[in-house]
Amino acid sequence: MRVTTKIIQNNSLSNININKTLQDTLSTQISTQKKIARPSDDPIVALRSLRLRTSVNQTEQYLEKNVEDAESWLEVTEDAIKTFSEIITDIRSNYTKGTSDTLTPSDRQIILENLTALGEELYNSGNADFAGRTVFTGYRTGMTLTYQKQETVDYTITETKDSVRLDTLRYVHTPDLTAATHETEQDVYVKDITRIRLSYDDLMDTPPAVKLNGTDYVPEVISSDADPYAYISAAGNEGKVVFVPETGEVLVGSAIGNTDTLTDIEVSYHRENWSRGDLRPEHYFKCKDNVNDVEYNYTDTPAGEIQYNIGVNQSLRINTNASDCYSHDVLRDVDDAIIALKEVDSIEKQIDIVKNKLKTETDETVINGLNADLDALKKAQTFLNDKLHSIMSKGIGYTDTYLDKNNVALTNCGTRGKRLELIKNRLDTQLSTLKELKSENEDVDVAETAIKLASAEYAYDAALMATSKILKESLINYI
Repeated sequence: MRVTTKIIQNNSLSNININKTLQDTLSTQISTQKKIARPSDDPIVALRSLRLRTSVNQTEQYLEKNVEDAESWLEVTEDAIKTFSEIITDIRSNYTKGTSDTLTPSDRQIILENLTALGEELYNSGNADFAGRTVFTGYRTGMTLTYQKQETVDYTITETKDSVRLDTLRYVHTPDLTAATHETEQDVYVKDITRIRLSYDDLMDTPPAVKLNGTDYVPEVISSDADPYAYISAAGNEGKVVFVPETGEVLVGSAIGNTDTLTDIEVSYHRENWSRGDLRPEHYFKCKDNVNDVEYNYTDTPAGEIQYNIGVNQSLRINTNASDCYSHDVLRDVDDAIIALKEVDSIEKQIDIVKNKLKTETDETVINGLNADLDALKKAQTFLNDKLHSIMSKGIGYTDTYLDKNNVALTNCGTRGKRLELIKNRLDTQLSTLKELKSENEDVDVAETAIKLASAEYAYDAALMATSKILKESLINYI
């Protein structure tokens, strides 16, 4: 093959340009510290880079957003449960004081005031929120656990044996000193009545639908201040069912059932007056908002589990439902204790009134009547003190149950937090590995590239020198 000067010139210029392109590539790599500037530079590196960047961004999203949100949610939940447990512990402490046999009227007054204050504060921690979302209300994060103001909304609420308190209520018949014929000591008695205590008091006086062991009953509605008294009516008729709307109680006659035989209970009732601090029924029961015509089928569809995506194909439940710790029974027990304290206080005030009358009375007939009243009142006082002691003792056992339930919820919350911590550590390691792989795929070794650039510059300079010498000579020089 004949090699002409033109061929040499073209080859030299082509090689010089290739060397110059290499210099440009290496210079760009040093300035950007990246192996490629465009996908066409190396499609394999570009494709691998896209995949690694997607994995890094995804892992950072899980680690810096989802995991942090989940941690904060669990912390808020844990603090709220601890606060609720502290209040229950304070209530238990007052119950313990209430079991003392040496309580003075001032002691009882202090206990009553403490229980009243604790009852008002009881459910406030259940409205805890994270980033504007209530943490105990399941999917209904925009709704608080309790009413924030007084409202009037007619709800039809259905409760079963799982939510009502089925127990024995001790009714003490106290003497009526205002009657024309005073009752004597023999008229004072104690009667145990089977009670279905609903989750709310202050109910509408519409007769509730009551089903006991498969049999439907229409209870007689008797106000708590009616004459005859509701408890007297229930105690005096073994085949009767009485509904007391003010106290939210269904009293069952012994011929119908007792705490051992009533195994299937369903009560549907109405409530429309809601006070600040009342637990919203839609978070607990199958109920219907009759004003807005909205049904809440809690028994069929619970409040819901909120799952956070914290990894690829990995999720974690972060929420605790209100029913897992916040129980209506806590406040209802406090109300029972307060009523018992007031009953004892009331009977003692009546005794003081009679004693004061005896100090000034001179008529023998009147004195005999007052002494009879005093004997009856003292007997009632003994029964009421026993009732108070029983309620306080039961309250201690109930609060232990509530605390155990809260501890389970707290433990579940802590377990989720521990699992989240392990996942966070794994994501940290995974993110470091991905970033290292991404760097190895995209980034250049600056020192190595600088050496290559220097070599390319030397080669370029040498090529220029060689080319300049070659191009000086041509065939015409030899003619």
